[in-house]
Amino acid sequence: MQISRILFPTDFSHDAEHAFQYALTFAREFGAELHLLHVIYFPPQTPEYDIGQVIDSLVKNAEGSLKKLAESVDDPKPVFRLDVQVGVEHAEITKFAEREKIDLIVMGTRGRTGLAHVFLGSVAERVVRHASCPVLTVKLPARKGGEGVKKESAT
Repeated sequence: MQISRILFPTDFSHDAEHAFQYALTFAREFGAELHLLHVIYFPPQTPEYDIGQVIDSLVKNAEGSLKKLAESVDDPKPVFRLDVQVGVEHAEITKFAEREKIDLIVMGTRGRTGLAHVFLGSVAERVVRHASCPVLTVKLPARKGGEGVKKESAT
C-alpha cells in the first residue's frame, strides 16, 4: 500500500490535537505530504448578507493557526500543504480528499458537542461514510476517574 498524501482536517480542538500526532507519525513513516485543512462552517442555505469581510477574517485567522501548527512540529518535518475552505465540513473534506488524491484521512472523533452534535451530526462519521479513501478516526484516550472509564467493583 502506497500512502503519499495524508489529509488532516482540524477544528483546532483538543481531540484534533491528539489526532494530529497520529497524522504526523504516519506522514513521517510513509514519507508522505501532510495536508492540513480547516473548514469554516457556512451552510449553503444561509441568506445572502454582506459577510465577506467576516469570512475573510475567519479564513485569515485559520490560515495563521494552520501555519502555527505546522511550525510547531519538530524535525523531521514532513512536507506540509495548508488550506482553508468555506462550506459544510464533511462535504468540503471529502471534496478536498478527492481533488487532491488523498490516500488517507486522519481526524479526531469529537469536535462538536451538545446540541450542535445532535442537530448537525458528527463530521467524522459523515466523512467516514462519504470519503473515497480510508479514514482513520482517533479517539482521545479515556482518563482515569473521567468519562468512559469503567470502575472496578471490590469483591
